[in-house]
Amino acid sequence: MVDTAKVKLVTIIVAWELVDRLTFALGALGVTGYTTGRVAGRGIHGVRKRNVFDAGNVRLETLVPPATAEKILEHVTKEYADSEIVAFVHDVEAVPRSRFA
Repeated sequence: MVDTAKVKLVTIIVAWELVDRLTFALGALGVTGYTTGRVAGRGIHGVRKRNVFDAGNVRLETLVPPATAEKILEHVTKEYADSEIVAFVHDVEAVPRSRFA
């Protein structure tokens, strides 16, 4: 059996214009790494897709310990209540385990 790290996958879909502010805050919360990608979609704020007039949304994902995931959700709830953002968490197992010790 593979020795995995049990961590939380935090996914945040955020308006492009909020990404710099968010990533700065994540660093202060203890996040040491993340992955981003441009995304398009439709939600409560309507259709968001990258074009000349709209920079679109970004999906940011990070693997963190449970306590850090909780801090991230608290931060998003407190600081971005009226913003175009959604965050959710999944329980995952990751390898190599040494990266999450």
